Amino acid sequence: MQKFTISGKTVFNAGKISLGCVLSMIAATVLGLKYSATAGLITILSIQQTKKETVITALKRLSAFFCAVVISVLCFSLMGYTTLAFGVYLFIFVMLCMILDWQMATVPISVLITHLLAEKSCDISILLNEFLVFVIGASVGTLINMHLHNDKQKMNSSREKLDNEIKAILERMSQRILTDDKSDYNSDCFKKIDKLLFEARQVAYENQNNKLIGAESYDMDYLKMRENQCSVLMEMYKSILKISMTPEQSKVISEFLKKTSSEFHEKNDVKNLISELEDIFTDMRFQKMPESRTEFENRAVLYSLMLQIKDFLSIKYEFMEKREVQRSKTVT
Repeated sequence: MQKFTISGKTVFNAGKISLGCVLSMIAATVLGLKYSATAGLITILSIQQTKKETVITALKRLSAFFCAVVISVLCFSLMGYTTLAFGVYLFIFVMLCMILDWQMATVPISVLITHLLAEKSCDISILLNEFLVFVIGASVGTLINMHLHNDKQKMNSSREKLDNEIKAILERMSQRILTDDKSDYNSDCFKKIDKLLFEARQVAYENQNNKLIGAESYDMDYLKMRENQCSVLMEMYKSILKISMTPEQSKVISEFLKKTSSEFHEKNDVKNLISELEDIFTDMRFQKMPESRTEFENRAVLYSLMLQIKDFLSIKYEFMEKREVQRSKTVT
């Protein structure tokens, strides 16, 4: 039997939605508006996952409301207050919403238009009633979501989990490059990486969209950088799988991977690591040639692996350089 759990966040969100719905209905009733329950419905539909989504949705629905009023008034005036007239309105309005990406407005706005059909009137008083019902519902929904804020602690935790997993992969690579038998060396760790990246992107997206003005892109840029590094990391894993023996050069690369893992953190600009890797490239150019075909093939794979490691580090270096340029522009 599946076990169901209710988190504090779930209870809070349910309470927030319920409270907003009730407040909208009370406000509409106090103002003497008809169909006050619809204000509560609009509030429920107005509450989105982030501040930015909530505001954008409200503005789109406001635009859709005015278009719907024009379309419905024309349809009812020409065809009477009939089901057919409403059907024609709905066809035109839905098409418009699909073209302008207003799909989220189709249901709540059309509910308001049904009130014109029920009243069999498009008088200014009923149109004003529907406008106020919409404004109250959307405003309360928007205001209730203004409490949302950036969850920096959750973002830091997600970033730390991701970085620790990458460090662990680098550490394992430093060990497995020295073993000839790699039958038990699988790629399961990359599935975990994909999951951590997805979860971190969700947090970063919510944080970015919970800041209406001056939202920073650092977290999204950082995760994109790590995602690119993980793509290279997969290629490094495939290269290590091809190594069937351990040439002397493997020990040097193993130590370098181990050092890369130990120094792997958010603020490292990897300049020293790249410089050290260049020194390893230089040293290997002066080493004696392979004595067998097997050694030649494995050293070729090692060289390819070193190029991949360089790509891995260069992605971080370019990210840090870009951030430094952005900081300089901000200061000046």
